[in-house]
Amino acid sequence: MAVFNYVAVTENGKSRKGILEGDSAAQIREMLSDRGLTPIEITLSTQGKIRPAETASGWRYFLERQKRIPVSHLAVITYQFSTLLAASMPVEAALASMAMEMDNNTFKRVILGVRGKVMEGHTLASGMADYPHVFPKLYVASVAVGEKTGQLEKVLMRLADYYEKQRQVQEKIMQAMIYPALLTLVAGSIVVFLLTYVIPQVTTVFIQTGQALPGVTILLLAVSDALQKYGLYGLILLVILAVAFRFALRNQGFRYRVHVFLLKIPIIGSTLIAVNAARFSRTFGILFAAGVPVLDAMTSANSIIVLMPMRDAIDRAIAQVGEGRSIHQAMQKTGYFSSLSNQLIASGEASGELEMMLEKAAAFQEQNTAHKLSTALALFEPILILTMGCVVLFIVLAVLLPIFEMNQLVK
Repeated sequence: MAVFNYVAVTENGKSRKGILEGDSAAQIREMLSDRGLTPIEITLSTQGKIRPAETASGWRYFLERQKRIPVSHLAVITYQFSTLLAASMPVEAALASMAMEMDNNTFKRVILGVRGKVMEGHTLASGMADYPHVFPKLYVASVAVGEKTGQLEKVLMRLADYYEKQRQVQEKIMQAMIYPALLTLVAGSIVVFLLTYVIPQVTTVFIQTGQALPGVTILLLAVSDALQKYGLYGLILLVILAVAFRFALRNQGFRYRVHVFLLKIPIIGSTLIAVNAARFSRTFGILFAAGVPVLDAMTSANSIIVLMPMRDAIDRAIAQVGEGRSIHQAMQKTGYFSSLSNQLIASGEASGELEMMLEKAAAFQEQNTAHKLSTALALFEPILILTMGCVVLFIVLAVLLPIFEMNQLVK
C-alpha cells in the first residue's frame, strides 16, 4: 500500500485536506466518495520519509533531518503501540489504528509508511529504520530484538518508560534554565538600553560644557558610541560566528577539542558527564533486558553518548570486556562513572541482576544531574547579580563624577 495526500470538498462546499492509505488513487477516490467527499486532488505522498544517509544530499535532506520527533511524542506513541499489541492486535492493524488517531500529518505519514513496509513482508524494525528522524538507533535495535524473541510488547513498554523518563529529565533541565535565561536577557537588554539611549542624552550636557571628563566617563562614552555605530554589525557578526561554529562542529577534531574544553569547566563538565552516564546506563539496561548480547548492548548504548572523549573511553572499556574483564572494572577505568554506579554494576554482575542495577545506576546519575544543576543555578544567580551591580556602578560613577567636578567649579 501507498500513502496519498488528498484535497476534497464536502457537501457544504468546505475544503478538506488529509492523507489516506490505499493501493491506488482510484481506491482513494472511492474511499472519499464513501465518506461523502468530492475529491479535487490526489497525489502520492513522498513526505515524511527520510532518504538513506548514503544516498541523501542537499538542503532537502539537511532540513528533513532537523524535523525530529519530540521525546514526549515518541513516549506516547510507543505506549499506545505497546498497549495495542498487548491486546493481541496484529502489528499492521495496530499501526493503522495509531495512524487514525494522529493529528500530526507528518507523523501519520511515517506510521503509515512503516505499516506499508510491514505489509510488504519487511520486519517492523527495518520499516522503522527508514525513518531515523523519528526512530533512533536504540529504538530500532530494541524493536529488532523484540521481534526475534517474541516479546515486542514488553520491549515497547520498556522503551515507553525510557523515553518518558528522558522527557522528565529534559523538562527539569528546561525549567531550571528558564529563570537564568530570562534574567540574563532582561539584564542585558537594560544595559544595552542605557548605553544606547540614556547615556548619550545625559553625557551630551558634559560635552557641551567643554570641561575635561574623567577617564571613567570617557570610557563609557566610547563604549556607548561604539555600541550605537557598530552594535548592529556586531550582532550580525555574532550570528555568523554562531552558524560557522555549528558547521565547524561537523569536523571530528574540532568537536573533540570543544568537548575536552567543556569537560574542564567546573560544574558544567561534571553535569554533562552525569547526563551522559545516565543515558548510557539506562540504554544499556534496556538493551540487555531485551536480550541483546552484552558487547552489542554496550556498543549501541555508547552510540548515544554525546561527549567524544567519554565515548572513546567507553569504547576502550568495551574492548576490555571483550577480552574478559568484568564490566564494572572496565567502566571504573574510564573515570566517567561514579563509584556508587560502579558498585551497583558490580553487584548486578555478581547477583545476575545487572538490568536492575543498571536501572538504579541511571536513576542515581539522574539525581546527581539534578543536584549539579541546582548547584550551578544557585551559583549563577548571585554571580549575575554581582556582575550587573558592577556594570551599574560603573555607569553611575561615569555619570556622577563629571557632576561632582562641575559643582566644585561653581563653588
